[in-house]
Amino acid sequence: MKKPVSCHILRHSFASALVEKNVNLVQIQKLLGHESLAVTSIYTHTNMEALSEAVNMF
Repeated sequence: MKKPVSCHILRHSFASALVEKNVNLVQIQKLLGHESLAVTSIYTHTNMEALSEAVNMF
């Protein structure tokens, strides 16, 4: 690996992977130990394709 990996990066990757698997945001919040959904949302990186799919569900 050319990019350094830290626990912090692994937490972001874990949260993002759960979002991709359609895990509920509140469940992700509890798994990460956050008290606030606002903090959890920082960890869950959503790509533009996923946002587009969400809009197209209408």
